[in-house]
Amino acid sequence: MSKKDSQDIDLQEEAGAKFHRGSALSIFGSDRREDFLALTCALLIALGVYLLV
Repeated sequence: MSKKDSQDIDLQEEAGAKFHRGSALSIFGSDRREDFLALTCALLIALGVYLLV
């Protein structure tokens, strides 16, 4: 696999526009699960800052 091909592994096309969906090395099965985990972590950090400061 050439360097150019490896960069296009996660390339998507929608409505004529090309974009990268995200990392091809994600440990999550879906973007939704990844988003919810990130939101949960952000809420826990915000709660920790609120309670400790």
